[in-house]
Amino acid sequence: MLKEALVFIACIGLAGCFGGSKEFSIDNPTDKPLSVFIDNKEITIPAGEMQNITLNAGPHQMTLPNGEKVKFSVLGAYGDSERSGIINPTQTRYIYVIQKYVADGVTPFTENGDVHVLKINGEEFTGPFIDLGSELFIDSFNKDWNFGPTESFPETTFANSHDTYKTKLFRANDFIHYYKTDFSPSGDYSTRISILESVYKKPELSYNFSEPELQQNISEALKIYNQFIHADSASKQKDLKKQFEQQNRAKWRNPQTKSLENAHYYEVMSNIDHIFWSSVIELSD
Repeated sequence: MLKEALVFIACIGLAGCFGGSKEFSIDNPTDKPLSVFIDNKEITIPAGEMQNITLNAGPHQMTLPNGEKVKFSVLGAYGDSERSGIINPTQTRYIYVIQKYVADGVTPFTENGDVHVLKINGEEFTGPFIDLGSELFIDSFNKDWNFGPTESFPETTFANSHDTYKTKLFRANDFIHYYKTDFSPSGDYSTRISILESVYKKPELSYNFSEPELQQNISEALKIYNQFIHADSASKQKDLKKQFEQQNRAKWRNPQTKSLENAHYYEVMSNIDHIFWSSVIELSD
């Protein structure tokens, strides 16, 4: 089991920064070396390892090991250049895990995140876990993690309170091993009214609304969004992000229309807004 221990220290805040490039980790969970081409440059990742790469803001092209060509865009309008996410050429499934740490003599009574059920290969796993899917890009903006797939949870950690937590991204097979050998629930899950299954769902970025105002707003938002994801520099992306935010505050956030479609409208608009704060997106033809 992971040792639940803390040493008390003062918190130190770290500030992020704006930049024109982002750093990604290309993951190779297989037992053989893996090669991809990004902008015609070959990158070989040793078996079971990860390799970091820094990419400028704007469109890029990647050739996967199976020869498939994929276009994507690095989004530099916001965020730190470090640990921006994972490039996942093998389409491996990733699980986000929250590990609670408590000081000696402290009895935990709850987790530091929502408890979900995951289903993997016919087995169920219950705990503070979130399915991040098997997309080609796993953006750390969606769920920032302290430790990546090739790093381990520490046995002890430091904090200025009686309990704290750390987060980690697991490859699905590694997660199963962690669950069966190291994971220890911080509370009694049987007392919870319901525990929902965590299933990755790709965010919906467009929809045909029957209400004219809602459809017009979405169409206007998507026009700026499409310019944004195809912009060839961080400065152009920042200008378009500012334009989107101004329109959102002035008009899109508070439509006059009140209908059953409003809930879905806010969900789609929120998903579009989310991209302006992200690090990378796959481009479709």
